[in-house]
Formats: sequence, structure tokens, C-alpha cells
Amino acid sequence: MSQAMPENRFNGLRVLVTGYDLEQGEHRGIAVYTKALIRCLHEAGAEVWLLTEFSATLASRGMRRLPRSTRRMIQNARILEALATGKQVKDRNFLAERFGFIRTILKWSHRLHLLIEFIQLPKRYERKDLHHFPLLGLIDNPYKRIERLSYLQHLEGIVSAPGVFLASQTAALLKQDKPVQIDLQDFDLLLTSCPLNILPHHLPVFVQTVHDLIPLEYVSHNENSLMFSRRLQACLPARRLFVSNSTASKFHHHIRALTKEEQRKSGSRPIEEQEQVIVQPPSLNFPDWILADPHRIGDYEPTSYLLRASPKGKKRPRSTGAFQYVLFNSSVEARKNLLLLAQAYAQSNLSSHGIILCVTGKLKVDEYSKSIQEIVRHEPGIMLTGYVDESTKLDLYLNSLALLSPSLVEGFGIPVLDAACLGMPSIASDCDSHNEIRSMHDFDQHVLTISTLQSSDWAEAMNAIAGLGEAFKDPKLATKERRRRISRYQHYKSIFYKDLTDKLEAVLN
Repeated sequence: MSQAMPENRFNGLRVLVTGYDLEQGEHRGIAVYTKALIRCLHEAGAEVWLLTEFSATLASRGMRRLPRSTRRMIQNARILEALATGKQVKDRNFLAERFGFIRTILKWSHRLHLLIEFIQLPKRYERKDLHHFPLLGLIDNPYKRIERLSYLQHLEGIVSAPGVFLASQTAALLKQDKPVQIDLQDFDLLLTSCPLNILPHHLPVFVQTVHDLIPLEYVSHNENSLMFSRRLQACLPARRLFVSNSTASKFHHHIRALTKEEQRKSGSRPIEEQEQVIVQPPSLNFPDWILADPHRIGDYEPTSYLLRASPKGKKRPRSTGAFQYVLFNSSVEARKNLLLLAQAYAQSNLSSHGIILCVTGKLKVDEYSKSIQEIVRHEPGIMLTGYVDESTKLDLYLNSLALLSPSLVEGFGIPVLDAACLGMPSIASDCDSHNEIRSMHDFDQHVLTISTLQSSDWAEAMNAIAGLGEAFKDPKLATKERRRRISRYQHYKSIFYKDLTDKLEAVLN
């Protein structure tokens, strides 16, 4: 059952949304935001297309001799396959970790490779360089049934601009700092899901989304600070969406300062006429059958192997039970501060209560992940699941005692929002974005924000929720709690989708 939009406000509007983060191997925060944008615009009446840099060239003589419609079918399938698979990030080289000169060679080799690729890529994309294919022409297509591509149901079609995102990133590193130009005369609006160094032509409205300034303020972030700075500068000629007041304030202070007159008019909320601070809708999606009768929400019993006991005689990955764990649902990187959480769990008494720490992030080949592994070796109560799909994530949220998010900095913090909408306890760091979430609706009753300076503070907060697991060992109470969470979540999800529609309408007008 889809969320009801207020009305078809965007009827007749032809929108192109960038799919940079949908191309990545893991669909994390910005990919979730992109899906929400696509759905929101579609359900408000817009005709939504996705811009991708994935392409498919049929160069062989045999392929070129095929009928045009057949070639198109093959090309489209290959682009959809690329979106379904995503770009796979290679682990860092072991020798480069050990020897500095090898790291230097690889760095310059990478730069040379980027330069060669950029020379070969267009600096300007004309209309003829773009490959359009409508999805309505796909008959009984297998890719529409893949969970990762569920957003296809809200798309009119896909536009392929070969290498456009790589070209825009590489251009941001060059001395000239000229954005990649693209002719979008077929559309009314280009909406980026993250800052991009591009300049559209023949387009009435251009809107860029800014999530954070983390690559500039946190050195351990893996993105080039010069490249990201120029991506942010490319947002200045466009209208802008910010995912939090904190991000808007940082942008105005460090990228483009407000004049005194603008500050006077905006007061404590630094929002200009063509800018809006939005709240990304929560990310979980429940099956239609659960929501069929709004007066009687169905139960969604856990189905993931992570929440089932291992059958006798069979080896399975480590598992836990419903309401017998606390959840960390983020990527494993230094700013997410998993190391502090692992230390706090080891200091707490959760393990003695049979409550484990479930970590849904993939470890990397770096020193930070090695530190995590060292703690895990000595603490059997920490379960590393790796990256999980949307169905498993839904299971883990519905049956978790609490969400834990000790991030050093966030642009927004979608895991905390998801938990708050469910009404499940959350312990989060006291960064500005988490405090913004806590100030919404009744979320202060469910979100506790505390300092990350002492792991013992986190251990104490985690001990406070240890007793909750005993009550939910009663199957009836566990069912009641899941139903409560689902009902509450749907209520707030509809509110946030309506708010996003309002903000999009405001920035477009």
C-alpha cells in the first residue's frame, strides 16, 4: 500500500533525478534518499527519469547487424544489470598498507588513470550523446522483480550519459575547474541526490541536494577534499536542498556566507528563498499484506536466518533471537565510531543478559577494521553480519531492543530517524543532526543523545535497556510490540512524505 500524496501537484513535470549513489555496491543513506525522492515525485504526479553513467556499447559486427529494437533491448538489459549489481569497491592493497613507496606509486598511477579517462570522456554531453529508454516498454521484465531495483516501479525511464559522474568528478580536480555540461532540453527539472560538478543547459530548473560537509571537516573521510569543495561550489548557481539545519548552517558559513540582510531575514534558520531544509523520509518498507487493513495491522514475524536458531546438524552463520540484541546499522568507517561502541559493549553487562551487539556493516581492509576485529575476537557477544539487504534490515529493526548510533558527525542520520518512527529506543551521539531528529514530534521520548567522549557513558546507557528483553520473551508481547512499531512507523512515514512534497514544491516555485 503506497503512501497517499496530498494531490498530484507535479502533474506534467518531467524530472531527471541523478542515480550516482544507486550505482554503488551498497545502498546506504544517500541511495535511500534518492529512492525517496523518486517515489515522492512520482506519487505527486511527476514523470520521473533516472540519470546514470552506466552504458552498454555493442561494438561487434554481429551485434551491429541486429535489428535496432533488438540492440536496444540488449543495451537496456546491460544497463539494468549494472544497476542491479552496482560498482564493486576493491579492497586496499596489502603491500600499499605496509610500504609507503608502493602507496605513492599507486596514488600517482590512479591519478594518471583518471586523467587518461577524463581525456577520453566528453566535457559536454549533447542531446545525441544521451541514451533514453522508457521502462513502460519493458514487458514482463526480470529486473523489475529484483529488490535492489524496486524503485523502477516509480520511474518513467532511464537516461544513460556514459561516464558523466566520473567526468564531473575528474573535472573538479583540474586547474580550470569547469563543470561538465549537459544538454537536458527534454526535461523541466534536474534534481541531484548529492552535489555534482555539472552544469545543465536548456533546463528551466536545477536543484542540488547537500547532505553534509564531512569530507572537508573530517580528514579520515576517503573523499578528496578539493574535489568535494568544487562539487559544493557547483551548487551555488542552483537551487538547493539541505538535509538538516546543521548542514545548511555549515554550507552558508564555509561555502557561501549569507549577507547581513539575509541573516536578518532568515533569523535562526539560514534558509534563502531558493533553498529548503528537508527531512528525508524514513527508509523501511513493509509488505502490502501487512497494511491491507489499516485498522488491523498484521504481525511481521522474523524470517531472516540471523533471527532463527540454527537447525541441528547444519552450520549457519551466528544468529540471535527477536528482542535479544541491540543494533548498529551503518557502514564501518572511523566517523561512525563503531570502535567506541564495541568497547562500550565489552564494558556493559549486556552479554551476561544474553543480549548481543548486531553490526550490519562490512569490514574493510584497513587499520580501523583491524581494531574492530581485535575486539570481536575477545568479545563473543558481537555479531558481524556484513552488509544486509532491505528485507533483512526490516527484520532487524522490528525485532531489536534498541538502535545505537555513536557517529562523530552526520549529515542527517537516517538510522536514528527509522528507529524514532518505530518508537524503539535509540542511543545516539550528541551531534547536531541527531539532536535535530530528537526535537521532532515525540522523538525525545525514544532518542537519547549522549557524549562520545567516554565509552563508559555508553556502557551505562546500554545497561539501562538490558531488562527490556525479558518482557519480549513472551511471544504475545513480542507480536504486540511489532504491530505497534509498524502502525506508528506508517503514521510518521506518511507525515514525512507529505513534508518532503511540500518542501519540493516550495523550492520549485
